[in-house]
Amino acid sequence: ETTLLERGKGVKTIRLTPAGENFVAVAERWDLLYRETQAVLSGGPRLSLSILVLDSIISSIFPALYNLLIHHEPKIQLNVVTSHSVEAYEEVDRRHVNVAFSQLERNHPNVMVSPCYSEPMVVLKVTPTPLAQPGLVHSTELDRNQELYVRWSTSFQLWHDSRWDPATPCLAQVDTARLLLLGLQKLGQWAVMPLSVALVSQKLGNYSLFFLSDPPPDRIVYKLTHKQPKSSTIASLKVFDHYLEQVIKSEFEGLVVHPAKL
Repeated sequence: ETTLLERGKGVKTIRLTPAGENFVAVAERWDLLYRETQAVLSGGPRLSLSILVLDSIISSIFPALYNLLIHHEPKIQLNVVTSHSVEAYEEVDRRHVNVAFSQLERNHPNVMVSPCYSEPMVVLKVTPTPLAQPGLVHSTELDRNQELYVRWSTSFQLWHDSRWDPATPCLAQVDTARLLLLGLQKLGQWAVMPLSVALVSQKLGNYSLFFLSDPPPDRIVYKLTHKQPKSSTIASLKVFDHYLEQVIKSEFEGLVVHPAKL
């Protein structure tokens, strides 16, 4: 007998066991499959698409992409999940999602990997008043004790460790782009982040954007799809690619960003 829920003595709340967490994940996939089946049987939307999105993309280009997809005709039945780059390959391989974003480029027997876009890493800093135009800063001018740190990638960490002693404490370390703004509150606090995230975040407070004169490698975002996609998703993937290319061009127009051919 497998236990899915547990509750300690004298505790009113309950929580999922590891087996329960696995069961929920399976149940969610079965629920999605059921909804897609019902849509087909009822003559509803024939197009469907399941997308895995990184947190940093949720915080930057995805809202515009999502808005285009939900207003597409004929209607696309969308399912959007968030996860990390490491898990994206497995999710595509197992066909749990049709398309995914990742910051990792790997060779995989069943997953097609294509560069989606690249962008510089920049500094967002709390300032008395926002700068009208992006500034320029060298890493030696930034106080490590005032940094909110995100380990964006291995190459970013190597660059970061070559500029600041890893033993020197930072203000805080977080693992998602959305948590950065919770910490960037006082004058002098700063963080390195992708340009697309900084552009969105800059509008939400007294933040100034700075390009680095000694920058880390550009952040490259990859698009992952199965090498043998289901025939039922090919049309949806074409629509996705069309809108993705539009969003990349419009969101980064006039900025130092390098869209890759889809």
